[in-house]
Amino acid sequence: MQTGYFNAAWQDIKNTPGWFGKLILLSLLSFVPIFGWLVVLGYLYGWARDIAWDVHGPMPKRIFGNEDGKLYSRGFFAMVIGFVFMLAPWVLEAVWGGVMGLGTAWSGGRHGGVFLFVGLSTMVFSLLIIAAAFFATLFSWVGSMRMSIYGRLAAGFQFGKIWAMIRHDFGGLLRILGMALLLAIAIGIVASVLIFVLVFIGLFVGFAMTGGNLNIQSAHPGAAVWAIVFATGGVVLVLAVLCGVLSAGMYVFVEMMIVRALGYWTRQFDVPAWRGQDDPIPFGLPAFSAAAACAARRSTAHAGLNPSRCCAILGRRSVVLRRPVRLR
Repeated sequence: MQTGYFNAAWQDIKNTPGWFGKLILLSLLSFVPIFGWLVVLGYLYGWARDIAWDVHGPMPKRIFGNEDGKLYSRGFFAMVIGFVFMLAPWVLEAVWGGVMGLGTAWSGGRHGGVFLFVGLSTMVFSLLIIAAAFFATLFSWVGSMRMSIYGRLAAGFQFGKIWAMIRHDFGGLLRILGMALLLAIAIGIVASVLIFVLVFIGLFVGFAMTGGNLNIQSAHPGAAVWAIVFATGGVVLVLAVLCGVLSAGMYVFVEMMIVRALGYWTRQFDVPAWRGQDDPIPFGLPAFSAAAACAARRSTAHAGLNPSRCCAILGRRSVVLRRPVRLR
C-alpha cells in the first residue's frame, strides 16, 4: 500500500513542463457547459489511467491530443458515473423536503407531536444524506478509474468489484478524501478573501474616480449615481472575471490532484494483471497470497535467481509496459 498519494500527485504535476499553462487552459475549458468538463475529465482520467498501469510520465502535451481515441467518451462516461452515483443523496434530500413539507402542513392542526417528529427526521435524514454522499463519492471515484482502465461505461457500475476495491484499502481513499476536503476549505477561504478584496477595490476606485463625492443626496443625485456606476463598473467587471478564472483554476487543480492520486491508489491492484472486466480482480486470486509469494521465492531460488526479486514472476514488474494494453 502506497502512502502520500497527494504528495506523489503534486510531484507529477509540478514536474510536468508547462503545467501551469495546462491548468489555465483546463480552467477556461471548465466554463464551457458540458463539453468543457467532458474534456477536462477525459484528459485527467486518461493521465490517471497511465499511472494505474505503472506507466510514469508527465501530463500529455496536448489537451485535445486524444492519442488513444477515447478522450471524449472517457470524459462523458466519468460525468455519467458521477451523476448516477450522486442520485442517492439527491433522492434522500428530495424525500427529506417532502417530509418537512408535510410536517409544516400538519403543524397548524392538533398534531403537537409533529414538531418532535420533524426534528428527529431532520437528524436522521441529515446523517443519511451525509453517509450517502460519502459513499457515492467513493464509488464514483473508483468506478471512474475502472471505467478509464477498461474504456467501457459498464465497468464503472460493477458494484461488487468496486466495493471489493474500496474495502481492500479504505484508509487510502479516506486520506484522499480528507486532503480533498482540506483543499476545498482552503479554496473557500481564498475565494472569500478575493470577494472581499474585489468589493474593497471597487469602492476605493469609485471613491477616487468621483473625487470623493459619493453623496447621492446632492443637488444632482442621478449624476452622482451614474458617476459611481461608471467609475466602478469596469474595474469590478474585470476583477470579477479574474476572480472567476482563479476560482475555476483552483477547483480544477483540486480535481487534478484527486484524479492523479486515485491513479496511484488504483496502481496497488496490479492493473497489468487484470483481464476482462467480468473476471476476478487480481488481489482476490491465490497468486497474490502469501503462500504464492513464498512459492515464487522458492522457484526463483531454484532457478538460480535472486529470491528478493521474486516479484518479477508475480506479474507487474516482469514486463516493462510502454503503453496501456486494451483489456477485454
